[in-house]
Amino acid sequence: MTKPDHEKTSSATDPFVEALLDTVAGHPTSDDLTDDERDLIAAIAQWAPGLPEALAELDADTNETGAAPVRVDDPIAQMLGLVEDPGVVINGRQVAALRKSAGLTVGDLAQRLKQRGWDVTANTVFSWERDKLNAPPATINAVAEVLNVDTDSILTTNPQRAQTLDVLFDDEMIAAFFDQWSRERKVPVERLAEHSKRLLATAGKRNATSATPQTLLAILQHFKNLPDFEHPA
Repeated sequence: MTKPDHEKTSSATDPFVEALLDTVAGHPTSDDLTDDERDLIAAIAQWAPGLPEALAELDADTNETGAAPVRVDDPIAQMLGLVEDPGVVINGRQVAALRKSAGLTVGDLAQRLKQRGWDVTANTVFSWERDKLNAPPATINAVAEVLNVDTDSILTTNPQRAQTLDVLFDDEMIAAFFDQWSRERKVPVERLAEHSKRLLATAGKRNATSATPQTLLAILQHFKNLPDFEHPA
């Protein structure tokens, strides 16, 4: 029997509220609703699809968390892929296609990323899929893992800005740093370079980057100060 109007509440357990939220999320339902409520949900459904995109526009221009952002010039954050890299760009259309193939809604993908520790909202995902917002490389890796695909399959690499770690390591300034480090620690240059390159590739799970030699030098200087870096276990 349908409850009288005065007994209905606006809590999240109210069937109408749940149906409204489901409709906005793209999962329309009419269970446990009166005929009038079904008609209202049907009317709302006509304009509900525009809500997520509008919210995505807002999310792209605002910082919802209010947390202090990671410094883009922090070499460790760059090494870990925690800041955006112009040479590593997420392919929004491909992410959308793979997400749908996996049977996930935008909210599902955002929730799974949050469960992995990433501060991602549904609005953020909408912005990625519309190519209005890029994601840091480490976040892109997490998206690929959730979708169970290779990271390269959801990347749009800018060939004018991206380069490989091999090219970056061939820079004269980097070569001179390795030469000095090798003489100081009496360790072959090749061992230092290969260990550094392997650690960078593993940390960021990528080989393409737009990082400069100066950025790489800052990271290598950090490596040099790590205890027993020259003799990994």
